[in-house]
Amino acid sequence: MHNSRNPAVKRLMREAKDLAAPTELYYAQPLEDNLFEWHFTIRGPVDSDFEGGVYHGRVLIPGDYPMKPPNIILLTPNGRFEINKKICLSISGYHPETWRPAWSIRTALLALVGFMPTHGLGAIGALEYPPEERRRLARQSRDWRCPICCPTPDSPSLESLLNPLSDASAKETEEARSLAKEISIAGEKPKESDDQQQQQQEGSEASELLQRSAASVPANISEPTPQPIQPPQAPLQPPMSFQEWLVRIKGFSEARARQLVESSETSQQQQQPQTANRPNPQVGGFYSILREEWTILALML
Repeated sequence: MHNSRNPAVKRLMREAKDLAAPTELYYAQPLEDNLFEWHFTIRGPVDSDFEGGVYHGRVLIPGDYPMKPPNIILLTPNGRFEINKKICLSISGYHPETWRPAWSIRTALLALVGFMPTHGLGAIGALEYPPEERRRLARQSRDWRCPICCPTPDSPSLESLLNPLSDASAKETEEARSLAKEISIAGEKPKESDDQQQQQQEGSEASELLQRSAASVPANISEPTPQPIQPPQAPLQPPMSFQEWLVRIKGFSEARARQLVESSETSQQQQQPQTANRPNPQVGGFYSILREEWTILALML
């Protein structure tokens, strides 16, 4: 026994009363012992691969209906939706963000009829059977029986629950098509390959990393000033041995001696002439220093 003051219970009882009389396209009623589970029967839309078919299913209603949408499960093989599985529609429990509380179970059934001839496009629970297979399943659907609604072999068929087709059904058929156009199949998008998904994920990660790097740089830091290009430096020479060092010293001493001699001769020419046998004190003093240096070097060796 359900609480009649519960908003969901009040709404479902009113809808059950409105749907008590079958139509040519649909019929739905709650189970005797569970107001939140309904069974429905719909007729395949005319001028489609499902024409002539009769399809049965379940509606599972949440406790906070109509604020949240119901789940729809088809039980009859049809070639458009998987059986015994919740199908993904914008009027189903997969997408509560697109559900409108003003919609009802009747709205969901009419939309389901209108969606049947459309392409699944990879949605959850969608199938893309060939037209021949769908027409074959439509013929077989008339003999399918629900173990709850048709418990015995003598029970009336599901097709007998619907009113016979007439010209009046054209109005409901057009309403179902309009609902299918108005209510998009949420989530029915073409499947992307694994490579495309990986590239998108890597691109998103790289973009996020760049944004984090840019946000971490202080605003008062200016760009670095480009430095002038320095010419390549000459490679370092290996250290000289002691013998090479002596040779260098000897060459320097001889060059320095010649320079002092030439400087002394130039200064003598500018001054008054000296006696030929008189020695030059500067030259003599230089040679004395040079002899002392060579004597010290000889002792070091």
